[in-house]
Amino acid sequence: LTLIVRKKDTVSLLDPENPKPTKDWDCSEFPCVSSHDGSKVAIPAPEEVTVIQTKPDGKKPLYTLAEKNVKRIVFSPCDTYIMTWRSRVKEDDQTGGNVAIFDAGTGEVVRRFNQKNLDRWPTLKWSRDEKVAVQMVSNQLWLYTDEDITRFVKKIDQTKVSQFEIAPSGKYVCAGSPEVNSKPGVLAIYTLPEFKSTASRSLFKCEEFDLKWDSNGKYLLAQASVVSDTSGDSYYGETHQYLMHADGSFTQQLIFQNKGPISDTQWSPDGKSFVVIQGHQPALASLYLPEKCVKKFEFGRASWNTIRWSPHGRFLLLGGFGALQGQMHFWDTYKKKKVGVAQDREGPKYFDWAPDSRRFVTATTRPLRTVDNGYKIWSYAGELKTKVVIDHLYQASYVSALKGTYENKPQSPRLKGRKFQDFAAVPAPKAYIPPSLRGRMGGGSLSAQLRKERAVSGPTKVHSVKTGGKNVEKNRKKRERRRKKAAETSAGGGSAEQSKPAPKPKNVEKEAAGEKKKEEQKDEKKKIQAELADF
Repeated sequence: LTLIVRKKDTVSLLDPENPKPTKDWDCSEFPCVSSHDGSKVAIPAPEEVTVIQTKPDGKKPLYTLAEKNVKRIVFSPCDTYIMTWRSRVKEDDQTGGNVAIFDAGTGEVVRRFNQKNLDRWPTLKWSRDEKVAVQMVSNQLWLYTDEDITRFVKKIDQTKVSQFEIAPSGKYVCAGSPEVNSKPGVLAIYTLPEFKSTASRSLFKCEEFDLKWDSNGKYLLAQASVVSDTSGDSYYGETHQYLMHADGSFTQQLIFQNKGPISDTQWSPDGKSFVVIQGHQPALASLYLPEKCVKKFEFGRASWNTIRWSPHGRFLLLGGFGALQGQMHFWDTYKKKKVGVAQDREGPKYFDWAPDSRRFVTATTRPLRTVDNGYKIWSYAGELKTKVVIDHLYQASYVSALKGTYENKPQSPRLKGRKFQDFAAVPAPKAYIPPSLRGRMGGGSLSAQLRKERAVSGPTKVHSVKTGGKNVEKNRKKRERRRKKAAETSAGGGSAEQSKPAPKPKNVEKEAAGEKKKEEQKDEKKKIQAELADF
């Protein structure tokens, strides 16, 4: 395992658990990126990009890319190409553009084109085998093949397309257009290379999209969001989650029982399930099956907003980073069991698994934090293995590795039956109460409410709970009433007509008294009419 450690002006490739001094390379303030197989690392510098070979013969420079002030670097899925982005300058009109595609083997420029902003980076994406690639341009999607990445072979129009994602299989591409001037947005899936529409949905309240395919390219999770929340439930806007099958056989919005934003959604590496964290803190984390959008398991409620699957899919981290307190919950998804907890209180900005699925790294970096910079290595059960303090740390990330490089190992026998204190079991500190108010304070104080919000609930196995439709609860109550009525009928015996209660007997005396009173009123009326006639 190799860790990329980037400081203010230099970058090093270290053994994360034994960081001995090694050769440093000059770098800029922008991220370094490793290839998918881990054999190369691209290091941006003010005047050029240096590509370092990490294996098999040690760490040495291969070549440099003559591209200045590069801010973003992407390797293609098979590491055939390196694509870079830099800010536009006047010379780009003559050179061809600010985005450059290089041959990763030789470092020669293959193609250039323009992309003004980074908010939609990258606008060119490949399939997993690089057989096809799709580029997003103004109101269009262009299709390329592996034969020639410089010339598109087909295109399709979609008005105001703002986001797209190509399926790993290369058979489908999804594109989203936002809502404009009260006209609904569009989310569409097309086949490749035909560009034939298989699924489409009109959406409101969609200014931005977050599109995620499963690893097999069969299912799509699409999150549509708006900046402002008209209901007032969230300061961060409003989000809606949709599940779509690529062949168009199933499309459904995920309906949640509790209110609140969607913090994170992530597919498992095998594509057979996905996890959603939703609701106000403490938020609910749930595991779903994509075939019919069925909730299969609930991890419970806790202060978490981040989902990270290990590369092998056995271990899962549910963490609370950013504005939360850095709590980390480690789960064994094969057994649906929590194996450990940990907490990083130093506000880490970067957090991810190592390629072997046995270690997890958290890094506190600049410019978010100017103090307590460094990284920590945790085990898959939350044990702190290494802590390294580095002043002016800007990046600490693992070098990637191909699937199958490391074995999918189960939990160590040493940790089986290990007892650990969960966050829910830690007694909350008592709030200070002034002497004049002691004995009169109820449970509604601010501190009591905060302790209640920090409470953690346990996991729950769910039996076939579907999330779709607004009338699910209403129909369930109808079915319960019908079952109850049928049970009462069978218990009483006979048909439904026979089981009806007999009418109550009439009160004869009351009826006779009423008739007598009516007769007396008639006689009195006739007597008054006769007296008036005589008068």
